[in-house]
Amino acid sequence: MCRAGPALLALALWGVAARAQQPRAPARALLARAESLWHRIGLQDSAAARETLRQRRARRFDAGAVTTLLPEAVGAATGSRVAAGAWAYVRDAVPVDFLAGRMAVGLAATDVEATVRAEGLGGRIRIPVGVEPGPDSLADGWTVAAELARSYRQTLDSTWRVWLPLDMGLAWTMRREGPEAVRELMQGETRAGGDCLAGLISGCRRWLGLDAAAPATRFRPAELRVLVSGRWFPSRAAVGLAHDCTVGSDFACLRLVALGFLPPIPAGPVPLASFAGYVRTRGPKGALLRALADRNGGVGDRFARAVGVPEDSLVRGWRSWVMTGGGQPRVTANLRDAWPAVLVAGLLILAASRSGRWR
Repeated sequence: MCRAGPALLALALWGVAARAQQPRAPARALLARAESLWHRIGLQDSAAARETLRQRRARRFDAGAVTTLLPEAVGAATGSRVAAGAWAYVRDAVPVDFLAGRMAVGLAATDVEATVRAEGLGGRIRIPVGVEPGPDSLADGWTVAAELARSYRQTLDSTWRVWLPLDMGLAWTMRREGPEAVRELMQGETRAGGDCLAGLISGCRRWLGLDAAAPATRFRPAELRVLVSGRWFPSRAAVGLAHDCTVGSDFACLRLVALGFLPPIPAGPVPLASFAGYVRTRGPKGALLRALADRNGGVGDRFARAVGVPEDSLVRGWRSWVMTGGGQPRVTANLRDAWPAVLVAGLLILAASRSGRWR
């Protein structure tokens, strides 16, 4: 019932009671008027409820190979922008045939079954997405894309599932995440990272986990002891290995990595996403799609085949790209910052011009 309902009903009953005290006012007519008002309020509430249900009814929005079912309240323009935003994120990373068999369904949408039947979508797999009736077309475009990416990631082989970030790094940008990737590399927490920072390409391969080598070969035992410190382990065997590692057993440290109790790659998700982003934005069209479809060899081999260059050349290009902020270093000093240097240079020139060697 709407908020005005109780107030209107109370007013009507008060009118009935007041007029009932007047001997000339027919009580039956007053009671009929109150019942009519009550009926009108009920109709208004029913209409409001029907409108609410209509606004939440699922509606189809498409962009490229992305199909979404969102509440009607989203509106045509916003719903189209959400779908288009999702397609912009996934079109170079998720195959079209995968997307054609799926649809993203907003959690707030109702009457989904009716829409699925009407739109002929019965054979598609549904991927729930947290898009509300009043979405932000930019943020929720990413929400849809991230869920589609996670779903696709689960279909890849174990090599990719270990290496790829959960959202496949599709939202990685040089402006936002680039400095964080460089900062992690410059922290020098592992020998592999330090070697990469120094320009050793084999160190970059180890730090990024590109080689098809045992994960334990990417770390030194002392580095693993730092990772073990303060970490919770799910099994008694792992707890025992962790204890042995901290008290000096190199074998126990390396065993923890081999069994999957410690991260198998020194670099974190942001640097890994930067490498995928480099292949996606600087490689030939479709390079990331081809790499993810490849199931032979290590991650570095797959990326190199997809781009069409030797692995070391690819890694060297990534290092230069990420270290220079996209290969386009900029001078940010303005005239106020630069005037002391200009003044000093002017004084040096003046002194030199008065020197005998310049005459």
